[in-house]
Amino acid sequence: MARKTLSERKADKLAELNRIKAELAELESKAAERIGKIAIAAGLGDLDLDDAAMRKEFEAIASKFRKGEAKQVAPAPATPGTN
Repeated sequence: MARKTLSERKADKLAELNRIKAELAELESKAAERIGKIAIAAGLGDLDLDDAAMRKEFEAIASKFRKGEAKQVAPAPATPGTN
């Protein structure tokens, strides 16, 4: 079996990169659809908020839960003499 040329290997890697980018786009699309459905069900679609204000509120929600995660995953304090 002959070794692939540089051009062939580059083409393979670019194809793989494009496939991964498409997978990431699909993941983001599914997440956006899920979050959008939840937001509409919660009544956010009926509010007269511009995108900047809505984004600010979503960031506040995310911040609230990130703080909770930080508390949950904080490392346990080291006990003396356990080295």
